[in-house]
Amino acid sequence: MSLAGDAAQPYDLLVIGGGINGAGIARDAALRGLKVALFEMRDFSTGATWASSGMIHGGLRYLSSNPEVTRLACLDSGYIQKIAPHLIFRIPFLMPWQEGGFSQRVVFELAEIYFDVYDRYQPLKRGLPHARMSAEETLALEPGIKPNILGSLSMDEWGMDSQRLTVINAVDASERGAAMHNYTRVERLLRDDRGRAVGLRVYDRISGERRDVFGRAVMNAAGPWSMAVAQREGIRSVRVRPGKGVHLVYAGRLTNYAVVAKAIDGRQIFICPHQNHTLVGTTDDDYYGDLEHLDVTHDEIEYLLEGVESVFPSIRKYPMVGTTVGCRPTLYAYGRSEDALSREHAIWDHAAEGAEGFFSMAGGKLASYRVMAEEAVDIVCRYLGRKAQCTTHTNALPGGEEHDLTLGAFTDLGLSAIAAQRILYRHGSRADQIRNMMLADPTTMALVDPHEPVTEAELRYVLRHELCQTMDDWKRRTRLGVGHDGGAKGIGRAAQIFCEERGLGHDLVPELIRDFLQNRWEDRRGLRDPFSQGRELLTRTQIFLGAQLGLHRSPGAEGGEGR
Repeated sequence: MSLAGDAAQPYDLLVIGGGINGAGIARDAALRGLKVALFEMRDFSTGATWASSGMIHGGLRYLSSNPEVTRLACLDSGYIQKIAPHLIFRIPFLMPWQEGGFSQRVVFELAEIYFDVYDRYQPLKRGLPHARMSAEETLALEPGIKPNILGSLSMDEWGMDSQRLTVINAVDASERGAAMHNYTRVERLLRDDRGRAVGLRVYDRISGERRDVFGRAVMNAAGPWSMAVAQREGIRSVRVRPGKGVHLVYAGRLTNYAVVAKAIDGRQIFICPHQNHTLVGTTDDDYYGDLEHLDVTHDEIEYLLEGVESVFPSIRKYPMVGTTVGCRPTLYAYGRSEDALSREHAIWDHAAEGAEGFFSMAGGKLASYRVMAEEAVDIVCRYLGRKAQCTTHTNALPGGEEHDLTLGAFTDLGLSAIAAQRILYRHGSRADQIRNMMLADPTTMALVDPHEPVTEAELRYVLRHELCQTMDDWKRRTRLGVGHDGGAKGIGRAAQIFCEERGLGHDLVPELIRDFLQNRWEDRRGLRDPFSQGRELLTRTQIFLGAQLGLHRSPGAEGGEGR
């Protein structure tokens, strides 16, 4: 019997990379009726997408150099809001203007003209026009801003949980027939006698299985790894200039509004409330090292702190709880500063290089992922001789359908309003399935991680329905362990739930705890102050000892087979 993906029954499209672009391409292609398989070496959204600022913004700073990037970003932002309305939240930005005599006042006036132009794009993304505020009005809105200012200008942007956005694209693709493989490494391109791409050799990192998967077209959407993937096949046309971006993460909201600052070299950076955290970011430095092992350096942290401190002087009073680091797959250009590189994207057809059927995509930004996927699948459809229109801008993503669920649907069961709101935010219309689990078993309303908060029902739901393979995957689907304690209070119970759902013995709980906390420790790379380091070491010691002593095991838990 022929199986999908073998030589007799190849897929229409194989996708390399499970970030937002790869997941978006897989969804678009599946919606058009193509048979699709995607392969991601880790979990979905663990590369550049994970390390993004989590905004589907219009790109004010690209307006003067490349207004088409701004227009596309605003247009796609509007579409994304329509297909995933549950995942968005408004982020008003304030750009304070420092005192500095007559010249600064002139520049302030000119800047407002620039904002007037940006206002023309606001209707595309349902944004509000900018506002000009006096120093007094600005400080009334955000008292933490340094007071020696002329005033400020505002701009209206949208935040988005980029990891869940990627996951629900992957889930939708899967539900529409795509084979979505995380933790599967692509080892090489398969070619026929003419050099034409006919498939991929892949290695399942969990099962240890190595196999050949056949497809009529292959799309390389590996982000910052896309150049390496192409070069491995002898293709030199794909050129990216990886830009290392670092964010500092703080628990809670340190500001009421996002505030724009300037770093010592004049680059724009920001401090921004985002979900249950505050972000300070971001760097943009050329990176020539190993993309698999990105470190956060002391210099990068000081660069951001110094810049934000110039407008938000209390920033050093707050301990960081983590960092993010990733590399943008920026298109290559020589002789321009990192910050001045274009955020355009490019798609390469490698037929002229002897690899017909093999394509690559790089560049772009989170806010434009949908239109980038549309363009990529258009090219693949032309190659395959298929005529099918893109519908990703009209078909709701999972959770994005209209619904009448309210906080009361959960609080009436006894759940806190905060926990209920977080479930509705992450799952939208599909929150009813989590509620049904709570109705069937009220014990699943228990908070496993009180700092986010995350319930037992939600953990079980995503493990069953959202392509979740490891405990670490819970972080990208539910934000388990991203609170200020790194999941310390809830990880024991979470490990028990994982074992129960996977049919594993509870003797594995200590090992699962260690692995999960080690990953959270990696998220906190770059914590330099003694208080943060001391707290981390104490927490790790307590949890590791507790795991070894069996403090997190269920009463009477039985042993079982290993993984």
